[in-house]
Amino acid sequence: MSARHWPMLVSLLAALSLEVAPLPPELSAWRPPWVALVAVYWALSYPRRYGLAMAWAVGLVLDVLKGSVLGQHALAMTVTIWIALYFHLRLRVFPPWQQTMAVVGMVFVHQFLVFWVDGVTSAATLDWRRLAPVAAAALAWPVLAALLDHLRVRLRMQT
Repeated sequence: MSARHWPMLVSLLAALSLEVAPLPPELSAWRPPWVALVAVYWALSYPRRYGLAMAWAVGLVLDVLKGSVLGQHALAMTVTIWIALYFHLRLRVFPPWQQTMAVVGMVFVHQFLVFWVDGVTSAATLDWRRLAPVAAAALAWPVLAALLDHLRVRLRMQT
């Protein structure tokens, strides 16, 4: 594996760690979908390098880490990244607030697909805790994008 892939791998490993890190019960519902946000960032930044295969593989790892139905997060991640790749040329030139709203829409699709698979496979209930990660993603995206942009510039990563 070349050195140009290390920042993506390290950021995805950090996101996987944040995704399963223990939080107090009051805060656990407000955990942003870190893996989805980081994967969307890399797909928008390098659409030819990081795409659907990365999304599927990371989704399967997330399924194993969370103990969910195998393929649940893989499906949600793949659809989310497909949307990001389809609109990446437009999204990259959006001002930060519009890009945040677009990413929140993608996170909503991600959460809906996870909820849908939960509903098909078990007794899923819809309550506010299903939408809390979407609101948290709206707050996390600008900070995460700025941090990863800074990392990209500092490491002089080429597109």
